[in-house]
Amino acid sequence: MKSKLVLLFVLLSLSISGCASITKDEVLAENIATQKVSDPLEPFNRMVFSFNNVFDKYALRPVAILYRGVLPEFARNRITYALNNLSMPITTINNILQFEFGKAGISTARFVINSTIGILGFFDPAAYFGLEASSEDFGQTLAVWGIPKGPYLVLPLLGPSSPRDFTGLLSTSLLDPTYQIGNTANRELFRYYKMGTSTVNFRSENIELFDDLQNNSVDYYAAVRSFYNQSRNSQVSDNLEVSPSVNQDNLFNDFEEFDLDDTYIGPDISIDYPE
Repeated sequence: MKSKLVLLFVLLSLSISGCASITKDEVLAENIATQKVSDPLEPFNRMVFSFNNVFDKYALRPVAILYRGVLPEFARNRITYALNNLSMPITTINNILQFEFGKAGISTARFVINSTIGILGFFDPAAYFGLEASSEDFGQTLAVWGIPKGPYLVLPLLGPSSPRDFTGLLSTSLLDPTYQIGNTANRELFRYYKMGTSTVNFRSENIELFDDLQNNSVDYYAAVRSFYNQSRNSQVSDNLEVSPSVNQDNLFNDFEEFDLDDTYIGPDISIDYPE
């Protein structure tokens, strides 16, 4: 009888502990999702933001328009799939660093299947087997480890960031095994090709989104800052694996809470993503 009481006490303790843990995670996710942007470097950030806008207007956007005009949708989709496939090794590494071993297995399986059956990732047969795609970077891993993101930063050419995300960007580049292919010269060349292609491809997929954001914002800088902060907060909340309703609410709030800066009107368009 005494042993049964002890066992019951242990089970009750574990149940209470589990409930407390879930509640703590949900509160943490909600706090992250509603964080205001810390921008003590705003004058400097605005200056860099203006420089980036000039570069985007006269260089990146025209190239993205040409890229989308020359390549048919089928070809662009293949490039998107291939780039996503090349990101799987770094996603696997970050899954492991976040102790998400099940997700690490999925990422690894996706990379193997799509790199072989999918012809170097140009097709996505892994999705047919129910292996859902995900993307992780070292900035998200640092967030899971409890590293604060620090103040908002706008980096030359790279755009919106934070000390944590910039550190994650550098670490992601160093950890990416796809950059270890070939000799030193080939590795650097591959790095530049991959970064350049990813940038142009991403910009081409979001021409209307950024145009609408700029045209319908009283303060484009503040609108981009809000969008970036909410998007990254939503990603970090997802990494905590809390209640799905919390993350769904955050996704809907990405566009509803632009009034934090009292500057955003829109967007009023829909984006069609490749299947």
